[in-house]
Amino acid sequence: MNITVNNKTMEVAEPCTLRQLCNLIGIKENEPVAVAIGMDVVERDRWDTLLLHENDNITIIRATCGG
Repeated sequence: MNITVNNKTMEVAEPCTLRQLCNLIGIKENEPVAVAIGMDVVERDRWDTLLLHENDNITIIRATCGG
């Protein structure tokens, strides 16, 4: 299935949860990130059960120190 992550198209196996995607791209369990699908921010407690769909547009923002 094709999805877009931070404006880059990638292919993932189906079914794929948001947690699996984060693991696939190297986001650590407690890493401070915000994730949105479309315009909706997804709370971390939903990552294990939220299934991704073909053509989902995902934005991942990593927190950094110092602005």
